[in-house]
Amino acid sequence: MLVAGAALAAPATQPATPAPEPHHLVSVKDSPGYVPLADPDSMAEKLGRRPDAKIVNVPFTGGARSMDALARAICGAFHAESVDSMLALCVSSAEFREILWPEFPQSRPATGVRWDDAWQILWGRLNGGSVASVREYGGHVYTLVRVERTAATVDYKNFKLHNGVTLVLKDDEGEVKRLSWIRSVAERKGRFKIYSMSD
Repeated sequence: MLVAGAALAAPATQPATPAPEPHHLVSVKDSPGYVPLADPDSMAEKLGRRPDAKIVNVPFTGGARSMDALARAICGAFHAESVDSMLALCVSSAEFREILWPEFPQSRPATGVRWDDAWQILWGRLNGGSVASVREYGGHVYTLVRVERTAATVDYKNFKLHNGVTLVLKDDEGEVKRLSWIRSVAERKGRFKIYSMSD
C-alpha cells in the first residue's frame, strides 16, 4: 500500500523539451564578418542604366535606316525564308559588348556578371526567335501596314531601346497579321537593329 501511495504521490514525468535546431545560414550575408562588396554604381539599378558610361565611337553595321525600313527588311527575310537574313538584322556580339552592355546596370563590377554570360542568353533568344519566326511566317510576301510600339523608348548615352514592337503586315492573301515577337529594337545614330526577341 505504501508503494502504491508513493507511486501516486510522485510527480508525473514531463516530456523532454526538444533541443533547439542549430541556426542555418540562408545567405552569405548572414555569415559572421560579412562585408558587402563596394558598389559605387549601385544607383544604376534604380535608374535602369549606368550614368557614368563612356561615350563610344563604334557604329552599328547593317540593320536599317528607320524602324519602317527594318520592318520591310524583316518582311524580305520572311519572303526568302532566310534565318541568316533575319540574324543579320540583329545586334552582333561586338556591338553588344562595346555599345550596349556597358550601359546596362547588370554590367557593373559588383554583380560579377560578364558580358559574354549575358550575350549567351541574348544570342539564344535572337537565334531561337529568328528560326521560329521564319519557320512560322516564312514563304509569304508581306506588305508593311505600320509599326506599333506598345512600351516606352528608353534613352541611353550611346543608343535607344524601342520596346514592345509590333509589326502589322498584310500577307499575299490579303490577311492582316500582327507580329509581336520582337521585344526591342536598338537605335544608334540613325541605324536600327533588332535587340531582343521572344524565342
